[in-house]
Amino acid sequence: MFFEWNEQILQWLLDASDYTGYNKKLAAMLRRYITPGGTLCDMGCGMALVDFELAPLVRELTCVDISPFAISFVEAQARRRGLDSLRALCCDGMQASGEWDTVMALFHGTVELICEGYLRRAKKQFILVTHAESEGQTGPEGYRVRKCDDVKSTAAWLESKGLRYELERGSLEFGQPHRSFADALEYTRAFSRKAPEELLEAHVRSKITQTGRADFPLYTPKTRDFGIFVIRREDNADFF
Repeated sequence: MFFEWNEQILQWLLDASDYTGYNKKLAAMLRRYITPGGTLCDMGCGMALVDFELAPLVRELTCVDISPFAISFVEAQARRRGLDSLRALCCDGMQASGEWDTVMALFHGTVELICEGYLRRAKKQFILVTHAESEGQTGPEGYRVRKCDDVKSTAAWLESKGLRYELERGSLEFGQPHRSFADALEYTRAFSRKAPEELLEAHVRSKITQTGRADFPLYTPKTRDFGIFVIRREDNADFF
């Protein structure tokens, strides 16, 4: 993770999720790979916005993240939504004990560490979602952050280990609505490496669009391209 959780980042991500419907749409894609009535664990869950959409599908949902701030948010949301089946754990996913029908990891870490740490916790399938490209889209060129392993490197590693997988590619709008131009600047600073102020401002002006809405008059379009890797235990008996 290239940022520290705080109230501002939490609000940005909530705004983007509500504005674009991204987490609902991603959950709809993941739903067909998850055993109804089974158990599900999301390693590195962050705000667990996808998990809240999936919760009605499963009997038991475990959300794991190393950030106390993120887990506090997850617990508060679970209480507000009356999700008694949700358990939130504040720890490194590598230290979390247990087995679940489905284990998933969305957009974090390296494929080698994640698979070696999480794969054997999955009784039926492990779902790994990675960015299509390892470089982020936010900020001027040369100042964008590197994200987790991308689809190409993930596929190469899995194949090098002889792991069979199903891959579904996806593309969803996940841009950022803004309350002001100053908000757009602050958002871009937070999610990119430090760029000269003039370059940053010029970049933001070149990207933002007018929405005509009173609550979010400005919007930075962004499409998130990704791959959903599904690794089934029955297809990989030798590895397990």
